[in-house]
Amino acid sequence: MKRILLSGGGTGGHLFPGIALAKALTELKVGYPLFLDHGKPMEQRVLKDAGIERVRAPWGGGGGRMAALARVLPALGLLKRERIDAVVALGAQPGFAPGMAALVHRRPLFVLEQNRVIGLANRFLTRGARKVFLSCPLERSSRLLRSRSAVLGCPVRTGFRPTELPRTTKPELLIFGGSQGSSDVNEVVLAAAGHFHQPDCFRVHHICGPGNESGIAETWREAGVEARVSPFLDDPATALICSSLVLGRSGGSTIAELSAVGRPALLWPYPHHRDQHQLKNARFLEQNGAALVVSREDPREIAVLIENLVRDVRKLEEMARCSRELGHPDAAYRIAEMIGVHLGVETSAGTTPTTSAIKASNEEVMT
Repeated sequence: MKRILLSGGGTGGHLFPGIALAKALTELKVGYPLFLDHGKPMEQRVLKDAGIERVRAPWGGGGGRMAALARVLPALGLLKRERIDAVVALGAQPGFAPGMAALVHRRPLFVLEQNRVIGLANRFLTRGARKVFLSCPLERSSRLLRSRSAVLGCPVRTGFRPTELPRTTKPELLIFGGSQGSSDVNEVVLAAAGHFHQPDCFRVHHICGPGNESGIAETWREAGVEARVSPFLDDPATALICSSLVLGRSGGSTIAELSAVGRPALLWPYPHHRDQHQLKNARFLEQNGAALVVSREDPREIAVLIENLVRDVRKLEEMARCSRELGHPDAAYRIAEMIGVHLGVETSAGTTPTTSAIKASNEEVMT
């Protein structure tokens, strides 16, 4: 069986899509996936129970572009020792050295890009990649990239499935700035809590991060809002399915999970990325009717946006429909199928290139 190495950044936005793809590769019998472990805390927590073999990276963490280049040589040795047949770069600098090593060894390289703006590491790797899998159309792309890419969506974990909005008299607002919360999101949303005119018309599930629960719960209580406060989002699929509206950041995997379930959103993009990819992700959903973008850190304005939406069931249902239309809940399997096509592997169903994979391989990215 083909041995396929997956490597990318040590955040949930790279790890969770990689885990979903690894499981699809296994289920379809495309290959045997291995994760390159860089020893980062998030990797330890997320990969520990994922049931996927890990290979420790033969280098330390940190460093800039020169460090990334210096790791190509040990990555060459790693691919040889582990008998790697193909590499999947999941985005960010940790995917660069294994990806370059795959090109030097003439091993098939596949790239996952979760955002509307392609990251620096991925941009270099796409020049030699066998296929580039996109979550949504890029804001800009070259002719070469269009010829090598397919918009198949971002792989999402089991449980994220299209569902109708909950039928309830009190809609639930899910607030999170990532699986472990965000202090910036907490601060502004809690400032908004005192500006609701009808605080009893909705309830809140607030993912606040560790150590913040008691103070945040008290703030919601003083504002008259029924609230459940959690330090972590351990079951994001269920949390999304139970929600009627989501307020959070707009990283690629968050956008994919929102649209896989089909939830309307108030998106507050992280403002400090150089390429502003979260803003461009959020604008894509907004342009397609699935979200509204919070453009200012104004508590009064955010309170008005939240209250207007939770009281407008028809608007929420229309946004949810638009969100579902953007979703790719089967992305992991479609990508795994196409990897199988390029590796010449039959899937577990006994098919050589499936119709969906052949069709997808001819899709181009619209600029």
